[in-house]
Amino acid sequence: MDLCHLVLQGGPGLVQIAVTNACNARCRFCNFSRVPSDAVSMADPRRLARGLASLRKRGSHYITFTGGEPLLYPHLLPSLARAGELGHHTILVTNGALLSPPLIRELREAGLDCLIISLDAASPERHDQHRGIPGLTAHIQEMLAFANLSGLSPIASVTVSRLIDDFDELLRSLQKLGFERLTFSYPLTQLRSSYLGYASHDSVAYSARELDNLFRRIIALKSRAPLKVLNSRQALVDLKNGLQGRPRRFPCLAGFKHFFVDWDLKVYRCHFLEQILGPFEEIHLAPHFRDGCDACTSECYRDASVFQYAALSLSDFLEAWRRGQWLKGLRTLLHPYNALSLADLLASRHWLSH
Repeated sequence: MDLCHLVLQGGPGLVQIAVTNACNARCRFCNFSRVPSDAVSMADPRRLARGLASLRKRGSHYITFTGGEPLLYPHLLPSLARAGELGHHTILVTNGALLSPPLIRELREAGLDCLIISLDAASPERHDQHRGIPGLTAHIQEMLAFANLSGLSPIASVTVSRLIDDFDELLRSLQKLGFERLTFSYPLTQLRSSYLGYASHDSVAYSARELDNLFRRIIALKSRAPLKVLNSRQALVDLKNGLQGRPRRFPCLAGFKHFFVDWDLKVYRCHFLEQILGPFEEIHLAPHFRDGCDACTSECYRDASVFQYAALSLSDFLEAWRRGQWLKGLRTLLHPYNALSLADLLASRHWLSH
């Protein structure tokens, strides 16, 4: 991938693809566990392949394969391989239950760039009980050792919930398991798209004051945690601003550089909004949105929007320069938020570490 070309395009963009709504876990803060067997859906592999090709025309280069549980998707390996052939960077989010040494080897051979494994609590018993999969934590620890040897170096993804009593205990537990990197997912109790990764459950129901305190604690963790906490500091500050009634500084790029695609291969601006932009095969024809949407607190889009802000400013500057709007271009290029974006991007460079 030509880094200079990507920067001139405004950054690489990110697309989340939920390849199935099937899941083998029973998490209380997620509705995927409630999908009945007769409603399980898998993405059509031929349409998925055509959509991956269309992404190149759209200018999106990072793809997160998720679900449900994406390891239940029978066409995952060829889809990963095809994405890699097209020049996409691939990310896989899994609960880890179906991982095995042969499968990890196959994922690497298919070109997987980043493996994310979900964890819910510091206590193995508490995590396994919440997921409804006995022995899951011990299995994850075993698979981590193999994945690290294979060069994948998995990232722990922890949903902020009441299952976490002590952040420091959580960090010690993750280190003991073998993780070196961590990203927090923020609690979601409502979504308008088809995505089911949310639930109106007590474990993720927080007051604005509680959320503000949680975001403050995560910001503090970034500077002292023994693991690399990958969440954007500026996105967290923006979320705190919103909770305190102040405007957020970094506009969300969902619908412009970031999208969500479900198992029916319908394209949404993001997994929060209900607006469908068309079929995945025609994502390159979908309209562009840069309307400063401020509807959600999802780290998937908030973090990526901060990381991409400076590259987009450079792209906007060049476009204004071509049109002879030099003063407008310089104001965009010299905006102080570009420095904040670059600092956050540098601090989160470990997303790409192996």
